[in-house]
Amino acid sequence: MKLLAALVMLLLAVLPLRAETPWGAADILRSETGRIERLLYRAQSPARDSEIAGRLDHMATAWHAVAGAFDPAGAAAIDAALAAYVNSAARGDAHAAASQSRQLWAALLIAARAELLAAIDHSDAGRATNWLTIRDYARASGDTAAALAVQALGAGTVSPADARATVEAELLGVAASELRLALTCAAEDAVSGHTIQYAGELGRAVGLVAYLAENLSERLGSETAAAITADLVRAETDPTAVAVLLARLEGYAPVAISANERLRRANLLRRFTALIWEEYRDGVRDGEIRQAMEYIEAQLFHDRAAMIFGDLALQVDDRVAAARLATVLAQIKVLMDARADGVEPLVAEALSLIDDSFGTDVTAGGVAVAFDALAATLNELGLMAQAGDWAGAEMKRLEAYSWFDPDIEQRLVPRAPAMALRLEARFWEGMAAHPGLGALISRQTGGAPLQTEIAAIANDLTEARSRINAPSSALGSLLQSGGIVFREGLEAVLILAALLAALRAEGTMITRLRPAIAAGVVLALLGSFMLWAAARWLFSISTLAREALEGGTALVAAAVLVWLVLGLSGHGGHVAAFRSRLAGVAQPATVALLAFLVVFREGFETVLFYEALMVDAAPGPVLGGLALGGAAALAAGWAVLASGRWLPLGLFFRATSILLAVLAVMLVGAGVRGLQTADLISATPVAWFPDADWLQLWFAVFPVAEPLAAQALVFILLLAGSPLRRAISGLGRKAPAVGR
Repeated sequence: MKLLAALVMLLLAVLPLRAETPWGAADILRSETGRIERLLYRAQSPARDSEIAGRLDHMATAWHAVAGAFDPAGAAAIDAALAAYVNSAARGDAHAAASQSRQLWAALLIAARAELLAAIDHSDAGRATNWLTIRDYARASGDTAAALAVQALGAGTVSPADARATVEAELLGVAASELRLALTCAAEDAVSGHTIQYAGELGRAVGLVAYLAENLSERLGSETAAAITADLVRAETDPTAVAVLLARLEGYAPVAISANERLRRANLLRRFTALIWEEYRDGVRDGEIRQAMEYIEAQLFHDRAAMIFGDLALQVDDRVAAARLATVLAQIKVLMDARADGVEPLVAEALSLIDDSFGTDVTAGGVAVAFDALAATLNELGLMAQAGDWAGAEMKRLEAYSWFDPDIEQRLVPRAPAMALRLEARFWEGMAAHPGLGALISRQTGGAPLQTEIAAIANDLTEARSRINAPSSALGSLLQSGGIVFREGLEAVLILAALLAALRAEGTMITRLRPAIAAGVVLALLGSFMLWAAARWLFSISTLAREALEGGTALVAAAVLVWLVLGLSGHGGHVAAFRSRLAGVAQPATVALLAFLVVFREGFETVLFYEALMVDAAPGPVLGGLALGGAAALAAGWAVLASGRWLPLGLFFRATSILLAVLAVMLVGAGVRGLQTADLISATPVAWFPDADWLQLWFAVFPVAEPLAAQALVFILLLAGSPLRRAISGLGRKAPAVGR
């Protein structure tokens, strides 16, 4: 242990301090207090105390290197807060250190805000951008306005006064939300007996009240502001004071909210509230946690709803309804903590109250809400990773992906399928050269790589938003509609056409199989629409469950197709006995099953894509594109069947055998990739295989080891069967014509 402590101190001594700037020093102070807090949970030992001392020295060195960049008053406040924290941590007082670390961060926020606003007043957008990095981020309501305002200041499109108003409003709004969250968490920690966490949350509340001090006096009056300060002092020894504090802050809003912002937040409030029950019903049954992830997500969605409602409470004209909604949200929390029944009717009542309070537009939600929620979730992910909470970061990644798919992806695929594919990969393993969020989090790779990837996703989402919001012409809608059905239906049409062609080439009477194929296709289409309707009105299908359904269906379809391909007759060979046992597998029931699987696999998702396309496209072009795209896919299938009438029989049989093998390999790749996207199979990107959008979109060949390996195995299996081997070996020979 002594050696470990010595190594840590040596590492701290030789590593770059990253404190050449105030924002670099702020990052060091925040990260080191988190590490020290975890050390204080350990039993006292010389090694622990030595490591804490080394980290405290690191903090002091980083701070003193940049203290001169702050206003003297702000620097003095940070000096005092840092000295108090160093004293508590050095003597091993975990409770005092937890409280004072949060107050140290608040002192940094207060000083940074003063420098930020001064830079804005002087129209120095570059300096303001840097100071804006020392801040808390909105957890649910979104926080893009401040950054955009500073950018606009640099471009000269807004005045310093307007930019200042926007930035100050956002910073105060975030601080008010964080204050409510800190007090809510403190109340829960007091009940649970988590005394160190209680001290930390209370210390955070003290710091945030200092941050909001002037605004609290303006909005609530100086007497109430003074009472809040007194209650915080009392709460140090009497946790019941926390409830009094929350009551005093009920309805507190630091700035007036515009009508558009009010509606945006209300949309988020409604969506998060609805998601509470959707996740809770799957996560808890008969008082037991059945699916831990769904239960945790239900709690997260509740916390977000409660936070947003705290911002909106004053915006509700009916104070009785506002009070009732606050009560209902609190009751939901109690039932969820107890894993009890009764959540569903309370959620239904909450939704009704939200609709009555904010109007019919609040139910719109949709892609705009998804973009806002996704941006906030990515911010949280970065903060959790920065704090070393990798389990929480992984939860945030999955939550972020649930906002992307289906809300954003379904609207984006008709317009930019390659972009949708790229964005989806960024949430998972990414590429070998540029790992995605899933890969970075699994390796616990934080810092610049993670922040760079989050920023890249944010940039892609900005472009995706512009693509989705761009007006769609009649021609554009027709082409997008046709592209959907052609891309999604071509594979199924080719599989069925090639199978029938191969069977006909070897003498099978395919007329008896056509009714079975028709039945399979009709059942698949009906099943797709029924699943869509059920998911819309009866139950919810999570993003991961839908990916698992598509991937599993593709693999079953691939298995059936491989079975049929291996059953095609041949001439002798070491697999002849095996093929003889497979004789007769091309029965109506088997072919009907294959038809059902290959159509149903894409049918449900295709319905979702068309539903999204109809949001902002006229019905006429969409239906026209559907007809044209469907006709094009069917024409490709007809071409496969018709070619057997003029091609030599041997050549035709070889061509259809190769086509079926290629399609089987594609199904396997799509199936494995679907299970990876459902988080059921790990994914390992490879650098040696080309990363081409067209390969992935049209051939389901991805630069990922697992699907490539599965596809290689299937190809070898098919190659071992004589139909494919003979087809490949006979490509260079002229096949004799055989009369019909």
